[in-house]
Formats: sequence, C-alpha cells, structure tokens
Amino acid sequence: MNIPKTPLMKNWQYIADQTFINKLMFIDWQAIFLRLVSSNEGSKFTLSQAILAIEQYGLLLHLISKYPHKKMIPNEEMDVVLHAHIANTEQFEKDCINLFETKLVHVAEVGTKAEGRQEWLLAFAQTHSLFQRNFGQDAIASSIPACCELLLRFT
Repeated sequence: MNIPKTPLMKNWQYIADQTFINKLMFIDWQAIFLRLVSSNEGSKFTLSQAILAIEQYGLLLHLISKYPHKKMIPNEEMDVVLHAHIANTEQFEKDCINLFETKLVHVAEVGTKAEGRQEWLLAFAQTHSLFQRNFGQDAIASSIPACCELLLRFT
C-alpha cells in the first residue's frame, strides 16, 4: 500500500511550470497518502480515491501559486488531502514556504452562514473555472465545495 515518495500524477503533466512540479516533489506524499487510506476520522479513502485526491490537490497548489491573490475553495476531497498535509504543521509550513515563499492560510467554516454563502459559492465556481481553463474539462469532476478557503499570507 505504498505510492512513490514523489509521485508524478498524470494531470501534473499539464502544469507548464517545471520549476513548480519540482517543488511539488519535495512534499512527503507518502505520509499524506497513508493518512488518507488509514484515517480514523471517518474519511478513509480507497487507494484510487486517495491518488485522485492527491493529484487534484497538487493542481490546486499550482493554481494558488499561479493566482496568488485569488481565494481558492477546494472541493471536499482536496480539503481532506489538505487536512492530511496540515496534520504535520511544521512540515506543512515548510512545504508552503518552498512552494509559495509565504504561508498558506486555511480559513475554516467559510460558507456555513447565510451572509457569506453567495461569495463562497462564487469563489468555488471561480476555482472550478480556473481548473477547467488551466487543466481541461475533466481535471476536476463535479464536486461539492469544502467549507473553507485558502489564501496566501502576504506580510
């Protein structure tokens, strides 16, 4: 039940920026994968679900890098990968500094209240549109938005 420490997922080929792909390879995908398939939190993924979710998460990280001032709303599967990545807080911060030269902020509970729901749904639609524009129609299947947003922290 192992994946390579630095898997090159099939859709990562669409990322034109080889430098960013090289940065992605420094992430400990093995640890994230194992958290996904052996989770005690009720969101245990099958092997194929974990690989697909990791693949999409890598694409999301690229979009965050390419569009640093946009709010990104992941789908639920990408959010589970994000939480598996955040589980090792120190390593997550190092990975974000390597990828973005700044920290990535995960804002929870977004879109759960009526007053911010429209903005959250619009941001998810924009994230979905960026996936399609950058990686093709099938890069992200129809999905449910996670109740969070991701922002780069500029200080």
